[in-house]
Amino acid sequence: MQGSRICAVAVGCLLAAAGSAYSSDVGAFATVGDTRCITAFELVGDMPGSGEWGLDSPQSLAVDRSGNMLIADSGNNRVLVIAETGELVVEFGGYGWDEGQFDTPTDLAIYPGFYIYVLDEGNRRVERFDERGNYLDRIVDEDETGTPIGIAIGSGGELLIVDEDRQAVVVYSQFAETLEPLGGFGGGSGELVSPCDVVMGPSRQIAVSDPGAGVVHIFDEFGSELYEVTSPGGRFRPCALAFDAYGNLIAADAEGRCIVAFSARSRLTTAVALEGNGLPVAVEPVGLAFDGNGRLLVLDRAAGRLIVIDLVYGACE
Repeated sequence: MQGSRICAVAVGCLLAAAGSAYSSDVGAFATVGDTRCITAFELVGDMPGSGEWGLDSPQSLAVDRSGNMLIADSGNNRVLVIAETGELVVEFGGYGWDEGQFDTPTDLAIYPGFYIYVLDEGNRRVERFDERGNYLDRIVDEDETGTPIGIAIGSGGELLIVDEDRQAVVVYSQFAETLEPLGGFGGGSGELVSPCDVVMGPSRQIAVSDPGAGVVHIFDEFGSELYEVTSPGGRFRPCALAFDAYGNLIAADAEGRCIVAFSARSRLTTAVALEGNGLPVAVEPVGLAFDGNGRLLVLDRAAGRLIVIDLVYGACE
């Protein structure tokens, strides 16, 4: 299974021509002026130790500045911090309503060098921890938002929350000021049907997955929609999102059991069906993140494991 290339086209994730891309102004692996597109995925295998963590319906994944992997282990009401070697560093949480406890943590985000934010969906709140998992405070209380289902941290420390009730992304500044929301219910430009996840890219573009509409909306940092991306055929239900350092967008479709890559100018460049490519059981991708070497990590909820994928880059057509 090592190094096997998996570029099979998934049903509902059809392959289209690559589009042009603009250069990223930041990024750990990009050079200013690069216009590289993802042309294929190569399966490396399971992360070492993945089967020993005892994950139960994990929902979200993030990587901190030290390369540690953080997993929202929803079924066990905890957050795990895993070293690059696969060893458990620390876990925190536990079921409950008190400070530092969770009732189904479903998402997390990292403000590098400062904080870990955990979305406690059952308690309808967002809690903040330090990098060692020590509880600090509660950022969003139950009565301050509707039903939060996804969170992200912007490059300036702003907190972005996907609110299922309002069908919008609520933005809090680093000073806890509520800013204008992104989206809102509807079928028009920039309006959302059932938003799921949110992430900020290297040029401060904001991507919001909308499985109800079968698209990912791309906004600028001021909340104006730039464009949207979708699969050109079949049923596309994107949820988990990640940007690479070049501004390419990767989306995970748990229902279609596939991941897809779009160039920074909205065209689908490659797609892969994870199931049936040498993996022993069905795959349900629900979390995406990049490790310190630029490899894509895919959190598989069905089997409770991490899958490692190398990205193959080529010129953007």
